Amino acid sequence: MINSTVRRLWICGLMGLPAWSFAIDIPPGQAIAPPPGKSAIRFEMNSVNFGEKYSDGDALNTDSELTLNSLGVQYSRSLMIKNRLAGFYLNSAVGRARPGGAIAGQGVVTGATDSAAALVTWLYADKEKGRYAVLGTFVIAPTGDYDSNRAVNLGQNRFAGGFQLGYHTRLARDWDVMTTANVMFSGKNEDYRLTHQTYEQDPLYSMQFTTMHHIDPSLTLSGTYYIYHGGAGHLDGVAMDDDISRNRYEVVVSKRVRSAKYFLYFGKDASTENGFIEDRRLSLRYQYYF
Repeated sequence: MINSTVRRLWICGLMGLPAWSFAIDIPPGQAIAPPPGKSAIRFEMNSVNFGEKYSDGDALNTDSELTLNSLGVQYSRSLMIKNRLAGFYLNSAVGRARPGGAIAGQGVVTGATDSAAALVTWLYADKEKGRYAVLGTFVIAPTGDYDSNRAVNLGQNRFAGGFQLGYHTRLARDWDVMTTANVMFSGKNEDYRLTHQTYEQDPLYSMQFTTMHHIDPSLTLSGTYYIYHGGAGHLDGVAMDDDISRNRYEVVVSKRVRSAKYFLYFGKDASTENGFIEDRRLSLRYQYYF
């Protein structure tokens, strides 16, 4: 039987699943400028397992876990805006959250997740030298399934948005690197928890560093290290002392076959200061260009 302390911890942490990590991460090679007038549609399957909750770097031994599975679709298109290459992206998904361990009694939740839209513009693009600089802005809309009476939700019940700056360069014939800096701002959730309190969050900052190795012209192996900081919560104006300080890594294998590309992702947290640690992340993506 779950004790009241564990229940309160999970209600605090899971009223909205940490979808921010999906929204602000940039896939390997995403900063490379595509030809104008091209479209792509991407289908993906994601499975993420969250384990122990941490506070100030210490595990709380709640014996709880949560598995989030989702099916998503993204449409993107490149275009010219006043002689500058730009592009937009639209993301939507449905998900299933399954609590386990000490919180298994909270029940399975299925439904839509929050949707995202992004607009990007290339500040610099030199295809011959393989150098690109890109600036993006994104918005996350509260389209996800949300009920303040539940401990687990697929939606955040608030808008969010931010900016991204990325740089990609070729190091050698078979090697590329990419680095990005991101910031995300979140609106208020004015129906938080059973007591319908107002939840706010400080800006969340992140950086990622990616190395790409082209095994052959169609096969690429990538490794990315992510650093997140900030995002402390406030409940009815009172600080929750839960700053996000999180590091994680991810390995991606991608294979291009004619007009399509296949991606296999594996990742997990290296460390987390506050919140629930990500024990495993698996993703399979298929992207078709036209």
